[in-house]
Amino acid sequence: MTGRQLTIAVLIGLLIVGGIGSAAGQTHSTADSSSAQLSSPPADSYVVEQGSFCQPIEPLSGDETIESFYEYRSHETHPDDVERLYSSYGTTNFQRDDTSSLFLYEGPDGLSLGMVHDRLGGESEGALVTLELAGLPHESQWVVKDDNYTGETRMDEYERGDGWAAASWAYQDGRTDGGALRGGLDGEFAVTAHPRFNEDAAFAGSELPVSGIPESGGIEEWDVLSGSAENPDRTSLPSLDDPITIRAGTCEEPSVTYDRTSNGITADITNAAPDDSIGVQPTRGTDDGVRFDRVELTGIDGDALVTFESRFSEVSETPPADVDPLSYLTVAEQSETSDAEATVSVTVSKDRLKERGLEPDEIALYEQRGDEWTAVETTVSDESENEYRFKANVTSLSTVAVAPNPGATSAGSIGLVGIGLGIAAGAVLGLGWLATARTRD
Repeated sequence: MTGRQLTIAVLIGLLIVGGIGSAAGQTHSTADSSSAQLSSPPADSYVVEQGSFCQPIEPLSGDETIESFYEYRSHETHPDDVERLYSSYGTTNFQRDDTSSLFLYEGPDGLSLGMVHDRLGGESEGALVTLELAGLPHESQWVVKDDNYTGETRMDEYERGDGWAAASWAYQDGRTDGGALRGGLDGEFAVTAHPRFNEDAAFAGSELPVSGIPESGGIEEWDVLSGSAENPDRTSLPSLDDPITIRAGTCEEPSVTYDRTSNGITADITNAAPDDSIGVQPTRGTDDGVRFDRVELTGIDGDALVTFESRFSEVSETPPADVDPLSYLTVAEQSETSDAEATVSVTVSKDRLKERGLEPDEIALYEQRGDEWTAVETTVSDESENEYRFKANVTSLSTVAVAPNPGATSAGSIGLVGIGLGIAAGAVLGLGWLATARTRD
């Protein structure tokens, strides 16, 4: 064999092995990307709904965070020489007397859901307000708490539960109250706000530490803002008493509204077609290191109701056989979902896997069918520095468990086998070339 022929043979072998190595790298691209963020692509349209009423809205936006945009001032946030009437000073341009204003705000830290009641320096007598929000993504937290200071005169209360949050406010004349949540709202979401204004609010009838707060009345209008942060458009909602849903999407798409139960949340789906993919927010699950993030449903024709619970309840007392589950998501009640299929997204912390001595390819989602549990194909769809995100398709909407799967086949092992086969193929081709060359010589 000539030197030129030997060089060509070696180059072909290297190209084959290099090509297989590149393909294997693509196989591992998700698992090897430690900087990947476990998030959904941003939505490009939003609506607010109340009963049959539906209105497209646009987030207010700015270069400052929602905390700076709201600019709450108290004795703990501003010095003595700065005016600080325990109110929002950053939203005075759109505050209104006797009006509660709800809005989305797009800032450098993502999308937030904000609310401000009444007008600073206005003619309102003050008011009592309670809002309970259901269907919140797990990442959402109260980042603005109007009147969140220490002291006997502080009355406002903020809560955060599994799939829900709530706040109750009481304030005097000429001041505002409100707050904002951020986290998990940059992709697909639907959040339902259940209002209790004035005499229906949680503080109604209570003995409050501050005088001058009305026992009833105060809020007369509930508005949603849209467009320019400097001069937003206002939509007056039809009712002060009925819940509203603010969500990503359009008015033509199926609607999902949420309510809180004693042990979880319900998702009420309306106007769905079997081909529609409908994302719903489940409860978190039964383990702090495991988080059920999203359930995408198909096959629903018309309306359906699904109840999620974060506990392994009386729905089944028998876990999957021969495995010790990490977490459960209980589907406690469902209607009109017999033909539904679902894609379940779940996030598991790397520390939790390490505690159990598990690799990501040893994890599977199990679905419950009657008294039987079946492991379904589960893949790693994303990875961050501290977490893996898994996806799995289930053939029916049922209670599911995250657990080790002794029969799992590693995608990484498949990749290594592929590399080995590529090297072997390259070696065979190279040897064949050498044999041909020697024959010719």
